[in-house]
Amino acid sequence: MARPRQFDETRVIESLMNVFWEKGYEATSMQDLVAASGLLKGSLYGAFGDKHAMYLAALKHYDRTRIQAGIDILNGEGSPRQKIARLFDNVIESTKRGLFAGGCLLCNASLEMAATDSQVKAEVKTTIRRLKIAIMEALSPRIPNEDQAAALAAFIVSAYFGSRVLAKGGAPAAMIGDTRDHCLQLVP
Repeated sequence: MARPRQFDETRVIESLMNVFWEKGYEATSMQDLVAASGLLKGSLYGAFGDKHAMYLAALKHYDRTRIQAGIDILNGEGSPRQKIARLFDNVIESTKRGLFAGGCLLCNASLEMAATDSQVKAEVKTTIRRLKIAIMEALSPRIPNEDQAAALAAFIVSAYFGSRVLAKGGAPAAMIGDTRDHCLQLVP
């Protein structure tokens, strides 16, 4: 019979996610993951598998926490414009406070791994699809035509993740605000 885990799995996955987010997959060593998690290497492997499995777990955790927070905004109260504005406003506020130095883990995974790793690519696509659907649902009261809503949602997703990449590169918050404003002009 296996022993029950003696650690907080969510806290450990959060710490693994933060290391991958800061350093990227290739630059992250097992030593980095051991140090961040506070677990022994054998315990990490036993709980999560190899480094690649830990990375996939980190991406899933990012989806369940950071991306879900955006989806919660889109599912919340307000008009479609207000919801889309709040989604971008989170990026703008994080940029102003200097919290986007590491960028977006999903964008980082897209750039570093998705082109060569089918599992990472699948996780990225799943997360993007979830956000696009949430945007479509937020737009649906104003755009009942599903094809039109899908096209605008795809544009907004592109602008949103593009803003996150630009924030990592040091783009000023005003530039991201301009992107938000252009997206909002398209929402009826």
